[in-house]
Amino acid sequence: MRSRRQSRTLCSLALLALAAGCASAPKLPPGADNPGLAANEALKETNPLDVAVLKVENRTQRSNLPLESMRKYFHAGLVERHYSPLALQFVDSKYKGGTAAEASYAPGDSEEQAVLKIVLTGWDDRLWKSHARLIVDADVWLIDAQRTAGAEPLWGGHVSRTMEMARLREFTAGDGPLLERTMQDFAEQVLASLPARRPELASAR
Repeated sequence: MRSRRQSRTLCSLALLALAAGCASAPKLPPGADNPGLAANEALKETNPLDVAVLKVENRTQRSNLPLESMRKYFHAGLVERHYSPLALQFVDSKYKGGTAAEASYAPGDSEEQAVLKIVLTGWDDRLWKSHARLIVDADVWLIDAQRTAGAEPLWGGHVSRTMEMARLREFTAGDGPLLERTMQDFAEQVLASLPARRPELASAR
């Protein structure tokens, strides 16, 4: 009888310890695992709506990377955050090469309030074939289109994400679609750190 009571007591204590452990380790909010990304106070003041998403700048010395897919999903992710990104074809027609350096006009001439710049700095796919693991490093900046020269970005910084896609490999037909999904997840995880636009704070700019 005493043995049963002791077993019940031990089980109760184990459950309490488990509950206490869960309580002491709350789930992080989306974007909290991107410590290198931060918003400037000016983001709330500027409250940009229309955003030009520039072509991804590749500094990895690697070729044949899915830069257009990455850009496409950052564009779609801005919509989820309540921003209004300009059509990519329209941006390319204005920026020609799609980068600020190749622009034929100053940012803001198309009445966009901000520019999203993505610079790919690292692409580690050594374990992609064996484990469907990809490490992506990038500098991502949301820049005030009216104050690009020397101004502090509205949001951004350096981000490094380890994309573990093995759970989806068996449900995905080939590496191409799996890499496409990886770019979608990467953009979503990065933009989770970007504060959503608040329409009620719309400025009169």
